[in-house]
Amino acid sequence: MTFERLGQLIARRWILIIAIWILLAVCAVVAPPHWDDVTLDGDLAYLPANSPALIAERELTAAFPDRKAKSQIVIIASRRDEQPLSESQWKTIDRLASPFQNAQGIEWLHQAEAANGEERTKLLDRAEAALTEAELLDYDAAAPVWNLAMLAKLQGSDSDAQQQKAQAIALDPQLENETAATLPVDSPDWKLFDVWTRHTEVVGKMLIDPEQKAGLIVLQLTNELAATDNIRIVSQIEALLNERRAEIEAAGDEQLEIGVTGSAAIGGDMLLAAKESIASTEFYTIALVIIILLIVYRAPLLAMAPLLSIAISFCVATWLVAALTLVDQLPGFGWWDFEVFKTSKIFIVVILFGAGTDFCLFLISRYKEELAECGDPGEAVAKALQGTADAICGSALTTVVGLGMMFFADFGKFRNSGPAIALCLLVTLAVCLTFAPALLKALGRKTFWPMSVDSLQDHQHDSRANFWEWIAAAVSRRPGLLLVLTVSLLLIPAWNPIWLRITTGQAVEVSYDLLNDLPDDRPAKQGAKQLARFFPIGQANPVIVMAKTDTGDFESKEGSKAIAQLTKRLFAADPRVVKVYSSENPLGHQPGRISLLTSEVFLKNHIRTREQFLPQTSQFKGKAALFRVVVDENPFSLKAISSVGNIEKALAEYHANVSSNWQDLQFYISGTTAGVRDLRSVTKNDSQRIELLVVLGVGAVLLMILRRPVVCAYMIASVLLSYYATLGATEWFFAAMFPDSYQGLDWKAPLFLFVILIAVGQDYNIYLATRVFEEQRRLGPTAGLRKAIRHTGGIISSCGVIMAGTFVAMCFGELLAIVEIGFSLTVGILVDTFIVRTVMMPCFLTLWTRRKNAGDPSS
Repeated sequence: MTFERLGQLIARRWILIIAIWILLAVCAVVAPPHWDDVTLDGDLAYLPANSPALIAERELTAAFPDRKAKSQIVIIASRRDEQPLSESQWKTIDRLASPFQNAQGIEWLHQAEAANGEERTKLLDRAEAALTEAELLDYDAAAPVWNLAMLAKLQGSDSDAQQQKAQAIALDPQLENETAATLPVDSPDWKLFDVWTRHTEVVGKMLIDPEQKAGLIVLQLTNELAATDNIRIVSQIEALLNERRAEIEAAGDEQLEIGVTGSAAIGGDMLLAAKESIASTEFYTIALVIIILLIVYRAPLLAMAPLLSIAISFCVATWLVAALTLVDQLPGFGWWDFEVFKTSKIFIVVILFGAGTDFCLFLISRYKEELAECGDPGEAVAKALQGTADAICGSALTTVVGLGMMFFADFGKFRNSGPAIALCLLVTLAVCLTFAPALLKALGRKTFWPMSVDSLQDHQHDSRANFWEWIAAAVSRRPGLLLVLTVSLLLIPAWNPIWLRITTGQAVEVSYDLLNDLPDDRPAKQGAKQLARFFPIGQANPVIVMAKTDTGDFESKEGSKAIAQLTKRLFAADPRVVKVYSSENPLGHQPGRISLLTSEVFLKNHIRTREQFLPQTSQFKGKAALFRVVVDENPFSLKAISSVGNIEKALAEYHANVSSNWQDLQFYISGTTAGVRDLRSVTKNDSQRIELLVVLGVGAVLLMILRRPVVCAYMIASVLLSYYATLGATEWFFAAMFPDSYQGLDWKAPLFLFVILIAVGQDYNIYLATRVFEEQRRLGPTAGLRKAIRHTGGIISSCGVIMAGTFVAMCFGELLAIVEIGFSLTVGILVDTFIVRTVMMPCFLTLWTRRKNAGDPSS
């Protein structure tokens, strides 16, 4: 009665309802906040606060407050023929580094202007070191010299400032009338903390290939590796490098090759690829939905109804979600913690278009039936809403509850993304239950133009009803046989994931390899391959180990001995460890290679060595020691994660055998690989928790709607089977497509497949079951079942194809992870539509009805 009254209200006030929603959509487009202004991204930044890697980062920051680098961009230069670099090529590499040192010096200058006392002096010293190196790296560059003049002025030496400015003008006469304090005027903000070149004391030698075939420039960034700002930084640096490449080519050097990689470059390229994937997904989703609707219904206005409804819901929903991220700024709402991420938009687009189109087509299909019977659009809208709203709400509610269960995850991106997508779907439901019926009332019989309602009914009966009548008859004759055959078919791909889930708790091997996820043409991936030819691939992303003590003293002789012992222990921890840098081993050599005649003996006491590896603050002086461990593996790989585990074991064994003075030793491990290790642990636990909650939540919704426990349990079991079958088939496909590089499905794919398939997959089961029970009440068990199959078969199949079409759009993305998720969801929805719903569900309902009737003759 509630939906009947709603339908009658819509039939009377359809103009007002349409106007309200359009006004809301316009306001959402025009008024802030906008989605792109509040969305974030990244993975490691959203680990729970008690993750070992985050605890280690906090301890590291406390002991080394000046060490603010969280990611790196590594520029690598080498010859294409892999011969040693010439002296002129080394000078070219130096000139590449000069703009970065200059930008670093400008940043220190700006910070010094706002500081006082000892802090100001320290910042000015850092600025002088950076700008002096920038000048030495490129003698023809006027900007560093000009900036040194600014430095001299801040230090109170006007004569030095005038001399430096005159030198800069001599290098570039165009600066004669320049008034800017620093150059370049629009110096880019690259979030630099430090810049390492081959000339940088202590660390410079680690940036040169032993055979002089390659050199590195390392840019230490304060951004996390997957910060959205890295898109801008990586794009600007790549543009600068492209200019330098053009200059090198113009100079006739065809051998020098310049590449870029590092954790920040990988993260930036990943986010840029994700941004491109979002754009392509939006385009292909809309295009595929339009094409499928026109092919299936051949009615332009009918296609317009769901598309306009979804467009309005998308605008309003994304604006609402964006607004919710700012609630914490209201007085008294500081506890509010809600964030949204750029990559969530992909799921919002495909789910809103898929589910929203389904909702509209369920309504339109019933509206067509009612309009053919009564002829009045207003009455038809009211009856159609009354007949379908329960099923539509139930379908939406299963998805909303399923996605909402992600709120209970520890991983921040899961915890926020699921509820955000669910909220968007609730807005879509509201639009489909109000705006869409109002639009149907406005269009009336023209909805189906250029065909009439009667001709559509006849066409449907002629071309489709016979097929679904045949399906209904086959199900009625051999339900048990058909059910066994389909279950056996699905068990073929499902068997291995089910067995793995039972024995290991994880249905499929997953990968956390961001580098492998990138397309081969991305600069960061190409740069990583170039780096691996000359250096350990982990050189750009070392594992950071910090030892901390309260009773010992790392500045003493005993402490130096302990550091040396720990260095050896770290080398022996894993065969993939190739370098360990410490205050006792500043060049990272293997034990036994250090000679009294080498410069390493002198480097141990260098101030930069001490600043790099030993705390300089009074609180922590002598109480901590830092080790930089290079693992010769892709830092995102499972092998690198295994190496971190072996390092932990070696440190635990060392702690168990140390003297009493060092019994309180604590070890903290951080860095990219440690963060990925924690991400793997957290998301594995989250997946198991969320999957259980999704099953319970969706099961509760089904029970509330259908009130038939056996039927609800079967619905859950059948979709679980389709999930495992889809997972197995997806693993087969991608293992065959990428036999050399396949390490497992992306870590996000199994969870999103589970949540979306278990929740969305129930839409068609609910729509079929509610229609079956409705028809059985009027026509009896067998006749009601056959009519329900005949009347819902076409519309459910169409909706399944449309839903699968929206997920297919994800396969046009740039990131392998998005392609895997899109492929698996497409296969899962098609399996659910044409096997679970078409065969398994009708077969079960037939068997269940027969058994029920056999047990109750009066029914």
